[in-house]
Amino acid sequence: MSDAVNEPQAEGVVPPRGPDVPVQPQPAAGAIPAAAAFPDLGPGTGLDKGSASVPPPTMPATLPPVLPSAMPAGAMGGLPSAGSHGMRVPMSGLSPAGLSIIGLLTALLGAWAGLSVFVGPSFGWSPDGSPSWHWNLIHAALHVAPGGVALIAGIAMVATVPKAARGMGRLGAALAGLLAILAGAWLVVGPSEWLVLKPTQQIVFASAAPMRSFTYVVGANLGPGLLLAVTGAFALAWAVRVAKVRGSA
Repeated sequence: MSDAVNEPQAEGVVPPRGPDVPVQPQPAAGAIPAAAAFPDLGPGTGLDKGSASVPPPTMPATLPPVLPSAMPAGAMGGLPSAGSHGMRVPMSGLSPAGLSIIGLLTALLGAWAGLSVFVGPSFGWSPDGSPSWHWNLIHAALHVAPGGVALIAGIAMVATVPKAARGMGRLGAALAGLLAILAGAWLVVGPSEWLVLKPTQQIVFASAAPMRSFTYVVGANLGPGLLLAVTGAFALAWAVRVAKVRGSA
């Protein structure tokens, strides 16, 4: 059997195969002689028959999967805009907690504007020179009425906070802000226009030293009126912002 294997085989004759016949090693399928790969290149080029084989072409590496880009952030640096992604839309730059603080401040300013002329004389501060808890038309029209309206507006702002946390209650906040602005405006212009609306001998502010008169005007009317206009503007801005965001969501 071994002699038959070692004998030369004729051309075109397939050698027998069996368990005792060794398998001849086949050349690597990918290796291509340099001369075969570049037949036009002759000696002296370094690519003759004795040169190294050309490695087979390789496929480019698989590119990493392209990840979806991150969603852009929403308005005021808040959460991303909603849509079909289920994200919550930021309602406003003023949070519901901020609206509650504005409402509490509005209520306190309204209480001071309505009660300052009644409790001030107890510690020597009487804008019109009247005693403590003295009731008259000027106190009612220029202090109690705007102060009461501002107090109601502040309570309404605080009551709107639970709805504001869910992005609702903008109409209530807008109405409360408008009432606070009107109350503040009347506190500011009311003393100067009172004598035009109601000619009377009753004075609005008592005569006093310049600094004392300044404290009467600022403490009883001008200061609370301007601050109420600011808090009312905050509430109005919150309501308008909520309407814009809900309309664009």
